[in-house]
Amino acid sequence: MGSGMIDKEETNVGAHALLVARGGKVILQQRDLSPGIVNPGLISMFGGTLKHSDDLNKGLKRELLEELELNTDNYPTKKLGVFYKTQDIDGVNWTVNVFIVDNVEPADVKVHEGRGYICDFPEELLKSDKLTRITRLALEKYILSK
Repeated sequence: MGSGMIDKEETNVGAHALLVARGGKVILQQRDLSPGIVNPGLISMFGGTLKHSDDLNKGLKRELLEELELNTDNYPTKKLGVFYKTQDIDGVNWTVNVFIVDNVEPADVKVHEGRGYICDFPEELLKSDKLTRITRLALEKYILSK
């Protein structure tokens, strides 16, 4: 879709997840360089924009099923927090709800979007200059919440 536009079915509210493996490593998405995608080449959380018919849990479940064939019903899931993209910083005004999905093993993840995934400890992931702004904020909050 590109340039901050959303289609008629989608809202400006997102549901994203930090996937946490046993042992504490976090699994994040390595975005590809396709033209017109959001955050090309960066590292982000899995998830996406809610449709008008979604509540937060339904939207998160739909996005993770589409992107990873991962059913959140099979994993402990809790809300980490709410983060805000702003027009001034990000070019859009969006509300991003971030969830922790625990006990996800890399072998459970079948990536259908992006170049693949990155799996490492949160402190190591924060050393990357390729993290999206909201992913960085979510990782920082996750570390503080442990």
